[in-house]
Amino acid sequence: MSPSIEQLDRFVRSARAGSYSAAAQELYVSPQTVSKSVHDMEHKLNIVLFEPTGRRLRPTARGAQVLHRASEVLEGVDDIRRICGDGGLSSAAGASRLRVAVASSPLRGSVMLERDFCDFRRRCPRVALDVSFLSSGSCLSELRSGAVDAAVVPGRPGSEGLVSERVDSVELRLLVSRGHALASRKALALADLEGALLAEPYDSRWLKATVLELLSRHGVRPRMASLEMSAARHHGFLHEDGGAVLVICDGRYPEQFPDVEAVPFAEGEGMELPTYLAWRREAPAARMAALAECLRDSR
Repeated sequence: MSPSIEQLDRFVRSARAGSYSAAAQELYVSPQTVSKSVHDMEHKLNIVLFEPTGRRLRPTARGAQVLHRASEVLEGVDDIRRICGDGGLSSAAGASRLRVAVASSPLRGSVMLERDFCDFRRRCPRVALDVSFLSSGSCLSELRSGAVDAAVVPGRPGSEGLVSERVDSVELRLLVSRGHALASRKALALADLEGALLAEPYDSRWLKATVLELLSRHGVRPRMASLEMSAARHHGFLHEDGGAVLVICDGRYPEQFPDVEAVPFAEGEGMELPTYLAWRREAPAARMAALAECLRDSR
């Protein structure tokens, strides 16, 4: 079985950078993702690519031969993409610019981050990509009006005239102060929210309806509170009121709220929600399929 282009790329980057961590920084993925990709490639080829010892990655004798050939293959792939016009994106009518809206809240997380589009920009350098971060409702209204070409939102949009494709899932976590009774838990059950002071999910009607229906189905009745979207109000709610906030796990909470914990829910509790790329039906299908593929690969 032959290795994929992605595996070749991650192997070459790791060899040149000298570590999985350095390669991961270039690719905006975790070191574990890069390491697993290289190990899977070793399994496919039935060889060892890097020396088993030493702090810096050093190719084995056969690994050095593979590195040379893999570099040539990747150069050839780049040539093909340039000839074909950025993987078919630029060849589509009007594809020189692509406007994408991403569902986001400055205080409660984003379904994707700017770094998730780096692979697209690398693979399609001639496409001018504009990414904006808006509320879920604004993403879809901007998409319907034609102000953006595509939107990344939680849940499949049910609007007529829109096409959507699943590209990822988002994990909801419970944000609490470090003095909260649930802060030390390694994983939560939905039942732990019974009677808890919980902020209503933010502006996405789909997200709010999904969470409330999930809680109702399990017979869980938290004390719901409506919060204005201000950092001061959220800080007071968490630290003074002893409240909890459901947030999308994107790793930014320590920067926004000091002395908090983002506690995960146990697997199977239903707190991983699907994320979709949506576009208008008349949009070039090849362009949107290529964008969806890039977004899936980036996660």
